[in-house]
Amino acid sequence: MTSHSYYEYLEFDGERFFTAVLLPQSEGAFPTVIIRSPYVSDQKEKSEESILSALLAGYKIWLDRGYAVVSQHCRGQGKSTGAFIPYVHEREDGLFLRRWIREQSFYNGEFYLVGGSYTSSLHYETAPFESDVKGAVLEIQDCERYRLGYRNGQMRKGHANWHFGLYKDKCGLNKTHSMSSFSQLPLKGLSQRVLGDCAEDFEQMLEAEDPSSPFWSTRNGGCDTRGAVRDANIPVLLTTGYNDFYVGGVFNMWNSMERSTREISALLVSPYDHGDGYVHGRSIRFPLGRRSESFGNYAVDWLDHIRLGTPIPFEKGVITYYRAFEDGWASDFYARQTADLNIPLGEGEASFVYDPADPPAFPPEGFLKDGAERGDVLTVYTPVFDSDVFIKGKMRAHLTVRSDAQDTAFYVNVSVQKPEGYYTLRHDITSLCYQLGDYTPGDEVELDFEFDEHAFLVRTGERLRVDISSTDDNTYVCHTNNKGKYYLQTDTRTATNTVCLDRSRIILPCEVS
Repeated sequence: MTSHSYYEYLEFDGERFFTAVLLPQSEGAFPTVIIRSPYVSDQKEKSEESILSALLAGYKIWLDRGYAVVSQHCRGQGKSTGAFIPYVHEREDGLFLRRWIREQSFYNGEFYLVGGSYTSSLHYETAPFESDVKGAVLEIQDCERYRLGYRNGQMRKGHANWHFGLYKDKCGLNKTHSMSSFSQLPLKGLSQRVLGDCAEDFEQMLEAEDPSSPFWSTRNGGCDTRGAVRDANIPVLLTTGYNDFYVGGVFNMWNSMERSTREISALLVSPYDHGDGYVHGRSIRFPLGRRSESFGNYAVDWLDHIRLGTPIPFEKGVITYYRAFEDGWASDFYARQTADLNIPLGEGEASFVYDPADPPAFPPEGFLKDGAERGDVLTVYTPVFDSDVFIKGKMRAHLTVRSDAQDTAFYVNVSVQKPEGYYTLRHDITSLCYQLGDYTPGDEVELDFEFDEHAFLVRTGERLRVDISSTDDNTYVCHTNNKGKYYLQTDTRTATNTVCLDRSRIILPCEVS
């Protein structure tokens, strides 16, 4: 079988979209895989022929299996014209591409949607899926826009910085943004200051730190993608990793699926990060932990299974997940099947001074902690485990706290002792006013934390470490310790925050046989 390829510039909405068509052979009608991407900045100066050549090599296995692949540069990226604004035009552009493909002789009436990270979001934008969409592989991406930008009212810097990096990438803006940009006050107007252009969608998002904000029901807020696969009624393969930025959201997508969709779908969860990898010397390598190591070309195998009924190396209707530190994969419903183990965090109380001008920072999930100590971080160790315990599901924490500020944040980070060091598992964050609605300085109150799903073994003689502070400068926009809309605040103050350790605890869902 000799593959065949060509390109076209499709005209839509006043722009020209570079679109590559890869076919298993020059004649015939084929099931068609759609892949759209904005990550093509390096290709804008390349020749169309060299792009086709690289695509043919990259998608060889798909062509060998009999699929046509249509790869398109997103509006304003690569060789397509226009201005790229994340999410804003993707629904119309994606649906237009499908209409064009339906008119081509190579199309056999079957679409398959394949993407990872933002390129999955491009497909979420086109939900609900039409009847000729027969299946999908949607990897490492949440479909709920609020969870991409915030966690419990605390803004995630990484996603905002990504947004700025791609915003109108080919429009010659004089960008000066970095992760530190999100320490500038006030945050209102930040896009104009660091991009030289007012990013309307970003500025609107700043005003919507609560998930109930009307913004999240607008186009800019992601109303098109919400619940994209809930009742898709097609076989959907979702993937994530325990250290993936979006792991909790992907689990939420799975759990919210209608039963009829979930029964024909699958979820794969590796012990690694957004790229299904780890950093040598700073993390831990797990035997056969990468999805490709254990399941080979699982994406194209998934589509073959849908079309031809061929076997797949994991089960449908359940979650296939890596059991970290037990070093193996399992498939089940990830149902609780657990008993809660409540571990008090100590005796008496402990205080720390949180200064937003000098915030603590923590390594990402899946990294080893260096053991450095700071006065604004409370570190508590659980007792040593006297037997092996497998923890599966959502760990929780309950803190009794008080502060001398009208509002402040509390952050909890959990790691597990391993021979290589303390391995970071999970974190969660909230603020007093976000969780309680209001707060009076000096009042003693209770805060609850719920961590994203994990599955890991604590061996006999090991223990957990719980770090408590008010922020993680690597991940979140730092709370100013002021009450009110944070995006309008122009200054910070220090806060003395206290944790009543004897009335605080961590709750572990321990697997029972």
